[in-house]
Amino acid sequence: MSDKEILSIRVMGRDISIACPPEDKPLLLEASTILNKEIEQIPDKGNALILAALNLAFQSLKGTQVNDDDSNKINQIISSIDDALN
Repeated sequence: MSDKEILSIRVMGRDISIACPPEDKPLLLEASTILNKEIEQIPDKGNALILAALNLAFQSLKGTQVNDDDSNKINQIISSIDDALN
């Protein structure tokens, strides 16, 4: 298993540092871009993060069935972002 590196992303105008394996960096950067685009479309900024996460999870489930590993990864990413924002 590779060593983890620090990835800096920006979500809702906040800089967040996430420890991740180097091979996961491109997907996490893409995920943060998708999340920010989703948040921009939500008028209620107070609940934007929750609504964006719910919408992205729904889209993922609607498009394909998410297996347990994917579901756990999604929950870990949401938890990491939530912890960093709080």
